[in-house]
Amino acid sequence: MKQIKWWLLAVLLVVGLTGCGSQTTKKQATQQAASTKKISPYVNQQTPTFYVHGFQGSAKSTNTLIAHAEKTAHAHKVLVATVSTSGQVTLTGKWRGRVRNPIIQVVFKNNLAQYDQQSAWLAKVITTVQQQHAFKHYNIVAHSAGCVASVNMLMTQQTTTFPKISKLVTIAGPFDGVVGEDDVANQNSFLTSGQPKYLHAAYELLAAKRNNFPKNVQLLKIVGTLNDGSHSDSLVTNVSARSIKYLLRGRDVDYTEKDFYGAHAQHSQLHENTKVALAVDRFLWHR
Repeated sequence: MKQIKWWLLAVLLVVGLTGCGSQTTKKQATQQAASTKKISPYVNQQTPTFYVHGFQGSAKSTNTLIAHAEKTAHAHKVLVATVSTSGQVTLTGKWRGRVRNPIIQVVFKNNLAQYDQQSAWLAKVITTVQQQHAFKHYNIVAHSAGCVASVNMLMTQQTTTFPKISKLVTIAGPFDGVVGEDDVANQNSFLTSGQPKYLHAAYELLAAKRNNFPKNVQLLKIVGTLNDGSHSDSLVTNVSARSIKYLLRGRDVDYTEKDFYGAHAQHSQLHENTKVALAVDRFLWHR
């Protein structure tokens, strides 16, 4: 009987050890799977980004850019800030808790307003949003005339509680003229100093207060070229779009420039271009 009991005990011991080994193997496999889980290349931040359309633009001007950011960079459009013709700001949407990479879409009902007026409205939008959702830093993505309005706002003195700009994206910014209005294709050029040879109205407006532009801003310039010999995106020449670099000289701006070519680099096509959208996403949120 004793011999039988010892034999049973030995069998139970072997079975027990085998079970433990199996459990340990499963646990290790689970841990290994967790450790090899794909990590998103995009950050998880709560800094809001304001998307601003251009002259005669609307929500359609930034819809594609925003949709791409939501799909690729895990961003979330939380609010639409609509500015009435009288300057009243209305916020629609929901921004609850710590939303990842929040986006605010700015829409001007008067999309024909001058730069300085849209600048004042943009500042009011940012202040209105800040009053409801406290933040100290923000980003801007702007297209066309929205670029000039944004830069003009950044050069305009605000209250001491106004948040600080971190990153600025200018897509086809007409900083020194618009073809067909006050600029001509292939007429302007850069002097050896980097200054544009001809200074148009928008440039002079900004140059007068360039020293107010905040320092240490990260800036992405997106420039479009049709490859038709005009060295422009049909409305904004390469010189006009690039002239912001000389404008902001001495302000410790961290510049990145992305150039796009062909039919999809036409002025209004730039904000529909998925390669442009990807460049914007990576600049704003890539680790």
